[in-house]
Amino acid sequence: MKKFSIIALILMTIFTFGCSKKDTSDNMVKLNKVDISAISNQQIKNFLTEASEQEGIYKIETKSNTYIYFNGIKNEFIDINCSVEDNTLNIESNKSKLESNDSQSQKLYVIYQKNTTISNNKTVYFDTIKLTINGKESSFKNSFVIKE
Repeated sequence: MKKFSIIALILMTIFTFGCSKKDTSDNMVKLNKVDISAISNQQIKNFLTEASEQEGIYKIETKSNTYIYFNGIKNEFIDINCSVEDNTLNIESNKSKLESNDSQSQKLYVIYQKNTTISNNKTVYFDTIKLTINGKESSFKNSFVIKE
C-alpha cells in the first residue's frame, strides 16, 4: 500500500508540473477592451464618430495611452491578440463577414503595459506596431494624435 501511495504521488507531481499551461503573466504588453460608451474624452469621441463611417483599424495616441479601434461595417474583427517580439508589438486579428442584418462591429482597445506609470519615465517595450489581418501584414486606416 505504501508503494502505491508513493507511485501515485510521483505521477500526480509529474502531471502537475509536466502538463502545466504556458504562463502568460509575464506578458508585458496586452490589449484591454474599452467600453466605447464610457469614453469621456471629447476628442476621442469625435474621432470615433468620424472613423465609424469607414471600415478599418485605427490608432489613436494620447499623451498617456495608445488606443486601437477596430471598426467593422461589412466585416467583424475577431480573434484579436498581441505579442511583443524584438521591440515590435504584433497585433493580429481575423476578419469574419457580417450578415446583412448584423449591426456594425466596433471594438476599442487600450494598449496596457505592465509596470509602467503615466509619467515620462515609463519603460518602453515596443517602438513599432505591426498589424496582421487574416495572416497578411496590414496597415492602419488612419492614425490620430491627441495633444492634451
